[in-house]
Amino acid sequence: MSVKNQPNAGKLISSLRNTGYDSYTAIQDIVDNSIDAGARRIEVSVKTVDGEPRIMIADNGSGMSMEILDEALKLGSATQKDEMSDLGKYGMGLCTASISLSRKLQVISRKSGGPYLYSSQDLDEIILENEFIKDRREATNDEINLFKKEVNDESGTLVILSKIDRLSNTNLSIFAGTLAGSMGRIYRKFIDSNINISVNGKKVEAVDPLMLSLKGSTVYSDEEYTVPTKSGKDKIQVKVVILPDVNEQLEKEMKMNTHSQGFYILRNNREIANGLTLDIFRRHNDFNRLRLELSFTSNLDNEMGVRFTKDGVSPNQAISDFLKQEIGGQIASIRKIFLKSRIADSSKEIDHEESASVIAKKSKLLITPDAIIERRAARTNVEPRDKPEKEGTERDRVPKETRVSSSGLGARFETLAMGKNGPLYDCYQEGKVVVIQWNVDHPFYEKIIFMNKDRKDITAGIDYLIYALAAAELKTTNDDNSELIGTIKSIMSANLCSLLS
Repeated sequence: MSVKNQPNAGKLISSLRNTGYDSYTAIQDIVDNSIDAGARRIEVSVKTVDGEPRIMIADNGSGMSMEILDEALKLGSATQKDEMSDLGKYGMGLCTASISLSRKLQVISRKSGGPYLYSSQDLDEIILENEFIKDRREATNDEINLFKKEVNDESGTLVILSKIDRLSNTNLSIFAGTLAGSMGRIYRKFIDSNINISVNGKKVEAVDPLMLSLKGSTVYSDEEYTVPTKSGKDKIQVKVVILPDVNEQLEKEMKMNTHSQGFYILRNNREIANGLTLDIFRRHNDFNRLRLELSFTSNLDNEMGVRFTKDGVSPNQAISDFLKQEIGGQIASIRKIFLKSRIADSSKEIDHEESASVIAKKSKLLITPDAIIERRAARTNVEPRDKPEKEGTERDRVPKETRVSSSGLGARFETLAMGKNGPLYDCYQEGKVVVIQWNVDHPFYEKIIFMNKDRKDITAGIDYLIYALAAAELKTTNDDNSELIGTIKSIMSANLCSLLS
């Protein structure tokens, strides 16, 4: 016999406060609803009221009927979604987003020409009664006046979050500034289409991480690909952009660093992840000028591994292999372009072969990063290209990479011109080889290494030191600490430059 199996409301609602949202993604999930409702004006207010923080999101969208408002405050609402355009996903955004940072949610909504409607839920009441309960009725005069003040249109919705106890930053001014900055990037496509978004009365400007309006930015490729799915017809768009070559100061101001390089992922034109490598390349200063924009519609959510909170992706193996084949070769070509511009004057080169030989002989005794073992990926059937290949574009399919434990790696030393104020060295891996790139422009190389080029004991000792640093860097660097390690190298290089100049 089947019987109802109602959840324990108090425990469930408390558990749902930990669904992975931070305060910024929670507010943005509510803004998604405003865009889905056709709003052309969205105003976010983050202020202190009666000594407590309060967040309001007002929009002039289509508003809600009582039936839709009833669904909106349910977990798993049964509202219709357009997979090709809507930003909502599971019908849980308003509820789960609000409870992740506040204990009370209030919604006032009106369809054009219709009544002003009100609904609210209070977590403390749900926990006390151990029932999913809410208030639902027509709005009072005070609530109508608040709606008119904040929405200032014939239709729309006002969401009010109060009893806030999980704000990411309790300094509301800093919080609002960070929120506005991230929203400018996340909703850039919508802002460019004349949707006006503001935070605390200040208009949010679109932020383009591809910097296409910047003089010198170059679109390397912009193509649509048919990706391997069950239907065989799903498509993604990938735009590959090379940022201009600027001096170190401008690089810092423009945040052209290892943290910002890589893929910016758009789902239904809304950014859901930024600065990812998708395991197609490893973060390195060589890629600071590389930006990629990958766009898809929500019918690819399962294959792309879209998170519940819409703030990340984890593509399945078929998609990952496909991207590696189609985009990996282009990234390899771009790296060659970058390296060619930094070739050192041959008169500054010295022989590091002896150092590399000693490292290779003793490699089994060394602590080294995991080796990258290459194997060819199976060719995936794709549509024939309609456009001619760009001149100089490398279309060779790159091998897949598998990282495996190794008892030691060989080394290769290269010399590059990276500027006096550039890093003392850079490093990366090629299969079982650690590649160390000496910066011949750095005072340390000029005054210590090059001046002692005939003293093999000195140059070899320094080569061993830099190899040891490079191996440690490659073994420990990941997406979470790459910026920190880059900062440590930058400070070390800058201090050496100052001491030797």
